[in-house]
Amino acid sequence: MRRLSLRGLVIAAVLIGLTIGSDASARTAADDVTIQVFLRDGNNLTTTSRLNFQLVFEVESGSGVEQPITIRTQLPVGLRWGTDGPDPAEGCMGTDPAICATKMQPNEVGTIGAGYLWDVVAERPGVYEITASVEPTEPDPNVSNNTDTFRFEVTAAPAPPGGSGGSGGGGSASATASAARLAPAKPRAGATVAATVRVTAGGAAIRPSRVACAGSIGMIRLKGVPKAASGSAICTFRTPRAAKGKTLRGSVAFTARGQRFTKRFSATLG
Repeated sequence: MRRLSLRGLVIAAVLIGLTIGSDASARTAADDVTIQVFLRDGNNLTTTSRLNFQLVFEVESGSGVEQPITIRTQLPVGLRWGTDGPDPAEGCMGTDPAICATKMQPNEVGTIGAGYLWDVVAERPGVYEITASVEPTEPDPNVSNNTDTFRFEVTAAPAPPGGSGGSGGGGSASATASAARLAPAKPRAGATVAATVRVTAGGAAIRPSRVACAGSIGMIRLKGVPKAASGSAICTFRTPRAAKGKTLRGSVAFTARGQRFTKRFSATLG
């Protein structure tokens, strides 16, 4: 869920400066961990026209320290977690609040990061605020940016006559599917890799069905774990440690609004 942005480029520049020195204590001292909450559709948006949407909880660091972190968040009155919310498989305990333990790892921007993408449902249109905080393991020189409050507005219109067409929002519009995106974007051998396809109809998230996964590294076939969520088809693969430098290839197949989709992906394991 990383994105190439001015902020990412600035952080990457800081990384280059950090690699010049070899003093480990200075590297840790510069470990400024930040958290940001934003809508899945774009980090500059403050409104959504859907009652069902996705929020990103993103943590970044300007240093090269891969460290365990704890993320805490709680939904305000009027919002609830959707089909794909915090769960133990993601290192989370509870949902009110949700307390999640994960590890910061390298991303495609060249920084260290971690985060979650979860479904959220609003009971009604209105203005909401969500606050999330991160607790790093290493000392942080600036704790003021370890908490972020995201204020946004839900401006959903009433559902059109005839209902939702049997697959969530989107009326009777045809289903569309994005390319498969990997998390982490630069997977490493021995790590778990999740391939996610965004599924929508008329701009609204819909839930796919019959999700099937296929994966391989050379002649070795990998077993994928399928998962269907509101707006997403997900396949999770566990890669072998001995596969460093080899290519992971796979596909995410599913059905939505009577159509069958297959989205393929490939990535070289670091």
